[in-house]
Order: sequence, then C-alpha cells, then structure tokens
Amino acid sequence: MKKAGFVLAATLLLLTSLPSFAQQAYVNPKDAYYKVVPIIKVWMHQLGYMIQFWTSKNQIARMYIPLSWFNQGANSKADIIYGNEAGFPYVTIFWVDGKFDHINLYVANSYDSLSWGVLSQSTDLTTEFSVQEVPKEF
Repeated sequence: MKKAGFVLAATLLLLTSLPSFAQQAYVNPKDAYYKVVPIIKVWMHQLGYMIQFWTSKNQIARMYIPLSWFNQGANSKADIIYGNEAGFPYVTIFWVDGKFDHINLYVANSYDSLSWGVLSQSTDLTTEFSVQEVPKEF
C-alpha cells in the first residue's frame, strides 16, 4: 500500500511540474492598439474588398483589402465577420509594436443591404489591391 501511494505521489508531482518545463508559445506584445472605423459602403471585387469610410477631415476615403489576406489560418491579415448588428458595417484595425497586424471587417450578413456594392470588373484594380498594409490616414 505504501508503494502504491509513493508511485501515485511521484506521478502527481511529475504531472504538475511538466508545465514549468514547457516553452512559452506566445509572447505578449509590448505595444498593441486598435482603431475602429465606421464604414459607408463595402464594395466587392474579384481581387478583394474596397471599403469607403469618412476621414477625420470629413472626406470619403478608400481602403483596399485583398482576398489573399483572408483564410490563411493563424497567418491571416484579415477576417470577415458577418452579422446583423445595428453598428455594422465597420472595421477594426490592429497594430502590434507599431506595425500593422491584422484587420477585422464586420459586415451585414445580407448582400441585399445598402452597405454592400459590387465594383465593375471592367476597370483594372490590380495595383490598388496589391497593398501590404492599411493606410494610416483616418
């Protein structure tokens, strides 16, 4: 009986001490911040989404989000979230340690909504959608 108790105690000690030897998988960023930007309209294109929004100077600006930013798993630069909330559509942009990290696009779940539009395929927008990060002027 003493031997079984000793084995049980040794096993519990080993199991509780294993996490202390594990490598830390995620390092917390030193400086992370985000910006929420209300959207006027989201335009769909075969290369991605073009977003229209109001700037702080009361002008309409555009932001292009390429489709290549989506569906990359942990390496995704963008996620799209469909919903039927009163504040939709809007975008949340995240910067970590002063560099662009990712963007969350919150859109209406019905394409019949007035916040959705379709860009003409006849114009070449390849250069506009070949971006590496979002603009910094809001």
